[in-house]
Amino acid sequence: MQTLKKIVLASAIAATFAGPMLVHAESTFNSASTTNSTATAKLNFSIVIPQVLFLRVGTSSSNTVTDATVDNLTFTVPADKIGDGTPVAGVGGDLSAGAVTVRVYGNGGDIKLTSDTTGALSNAVGGNIIPWSEIGVVSDALAATTPGYTNQAISHPAFNTSAVGGGTSAVPTTLSATNKVVRIEGKWTYSYLNTTPVAAGNYGGTTAKNGQILYTATQL
Repeated sequence: MQTLKKIVLASAIAATFAGPMLVHAESTFNSASTTNSTATAKLNFSIVIPQVLFLRVGTSSSNTVTDATVDNLTFTVPADKIGDGTPVAGVGGDLSAGAVTVRVYGNGGDIKLTSDTTGALSNAVGGNIIPWSEIGVVSDALAATTPGYTNQAISHPAFNTSAVGGGTSAVPTTLSATNKVVRIEGKWTYSYLNTTPVAAGNYGGTTAKNGQILYTATQL
């Protein structure tokens, strides 16, 4: 994110060195003023808008800060439902029940969203894995709209769902700007699809076990 800058332009500053230094703005003196005579003066105005980019997925204390909090989502499969195709809701997320806030702000044009993983979810035992194709994401609008934002379902950038791989989204999400501005928010709700029986263990949860998603907003 670029550093914010503030620039003030003073117009027509002049100095004279014939005596004590005097500073003058533009002015007009009319020594023969009568009815309907005029005197004029001008100012130049310059407004500098920095280019910014903001992405929130989950917890954040403000729309203009960088927070280090990473939400943890946990999906616990009931013992009698393992691999039977019954989706399992999550616990955690700033909106609870496996749901998180998504908010994007930029003023430089369209924005591309991608998701990156380092590989299939692992339990670090015997090479057992769960591919990211087992993680479902539903996109919705938020329950309440933040002033200045468009509240709507934001398409989730598709996971790389290869059985053993990871990497950048096969299908990114592009957010279209209006007058080069994107200010949009929504909600993503995650679930474990539970379509295949897998070995017991705790899968993911750490970077070492490929349990973290990295979302990236790129100014186009």
